[in-house]
Amino acid sequence: MDYWIPLILIIFAGGVVQTMAGFGSGLVMMLVLPHLMPMVHAAAVTSITGGFLSAALILKYRDKLRPRFVLITAVPYMIASVIMLQFVQRINTRTMAILFGAFLTVIGLYYLIWSHKAHLRITPVTMLVCPVVSGLSSALFGIGGPLMSLMYLEKYETREEYSTNLQLLFLIAAVINTATRAAKGIITVGLLPAMAAGIAAILVGEKVGLLLASRMKPDFLRKMVYVMVFFSGVITVINNL
Repeated sequence: MDYWIPLILIIFAGGVVQTMAGFGSGLVMMLVLPHLMPMVHAAAVTSITGGFLSAALILKYRDKLRPRFVLITAVPYMIASVIMLQFVQRINTRTMAILFGAFLTVIGLYYLIWSHKAHLRITPVTMLVCPVVSGLSSALFGIGGPLMSLMYLEKYETREEYSTNLQLLFLIAAVINTATRAAKGIITVGLLPAMAAGIAAILVGEKVGLLLASRMKPDFLRKMVYVMVFFSGVITVINNL
């Protein structure tokens, strides 16, 4: 019980947060899961449970899908992620995590302070850099959402379009990364009970998150995303000091 209660609660919380903000389940889950299992297994559980959440949200808002932009940004995201997964079991990720966390902290703080006029411009450069950095981060730490959320927030006009299309990216990533992890032997039979419990918990979290999100105003969503990016960085740094 000492294992299952925190696992179920933190994955449930991740489902609530991601349903409301469009991302964040990986961030929330990785606060606790690495204390319950090895880092590579924690990232695997985060990825597959997050994939089921993304699929559920896409099914609900499928009429909001605008997949062309998603597919364009998914290509560099997945190339970076799959390449990094070939080496993740041999890399000491601590220093990289601290640097990445510091970067997210600065970015999040910048957007919070200048939220009334700060916007991430959608250019060929940002459409390459943001997915590559996010793909590497997803493979290394199970956290691939912060930078992509900023880009998708500027691309799509409504909360439903923003969230649904971001979930499509996460679903593509979850499927490919799970297959890659399975091929590399990272996903084992022993992880299946944790994954099954996590899938159930995150889908319950989705239901709660949908109730809360229905009361959310567009300006609040934007500020929530900025706050989430900031705390993604702070928590990543603290967890790796």
